[in-house]
Amino acid sequence: MTDVLFLVSVTGLVMAVSVLCLLIIRKVYGHSLMAKHNDVAGFIYAVIGVIYAVLLAFVVIVEWEMFRDADGKVQEEVQCMASVFRDVEVFDEPQKSLVAKEIVNYTNIVINEEWALMAKEEASEKAVKSIRRIFTLVTEINPANEHQKIWYQEIVTRLNNFHNARNHRVQAAKESIPDFMWSIMIVGAVITIGFSFLFGTENLWAQSFMVASLAGIITLVLLLIVALDHPYAGIIIVKPEAFVDQLVRFKDFLVTQ
Repeated sequence: MTDVLFLVSVTGLVMAVSVLCLLIIRKVYGHSLMAKHNDVAGFIYAVIGVIYAVLLAFVVIVEWEMFRDADGKVQEEVQCMASVFRDVEVFDEPQKSLVAKEIVNYTNIVINEEWALMAKEEASEKAVKSIRRIFTLVTEINPANEHQKIWYQEIVTRLNNFHNARNHRVQAAKESIPDFMWSIMIVGAVITIGFSFLFGTENLWAQSFMVASLAGIITLVLLLIVALDHPYAGIIIVKPEAFVDQLVRFKDFLVTQ
């Protein structure tokens, strides 16, 4: 609810300021003077609009792909984690139980502690220590026969993929659009909206509505980029549902043992 209120407030503020600037320009110069240049201004404005629209579309697509990639790495991490949990069953006690319990512990830490930290672009030290313990426990496994050696190689591969996916997830929380690109998009928005003030129309209400609509849609797209730029914080976020669902399966499995 707070995020929605922020979205509405920022968009409404930009629309109001844009209309206010339009009224000031019309009062200073008058619409009749600006109407004389509508044809030339329209041609130039079409070029500006296309260039800025392409820029925004490009950034949105890039951000969406990065967001989906972050979500995909979460799914990959959970899948590899589940594979290690399952495959370790072919080995003897106590190693298989120790690895399984540590994976459950790691999952709990990610859900209850690390996910909130990633919104602040941080990672959990407890999660780091837990995954190190998983590695240590796996390295202590001594395959007793050829059958176990084959499974052990598979576990090591899955464990490495598990760790790589985790690193990517944590890194995704820190990745963002460069400040220079943000400067270009904001300046471009100011130019695009500001240029619309230079048209002269007899109907003030109609022009005010058009300017407000333009300012509103540009603001919404920029806010969308902001939301996608931070995949673990804000309105649009990658949720830990995959970890939560897998944790339930882990616990159910341990209960049946």
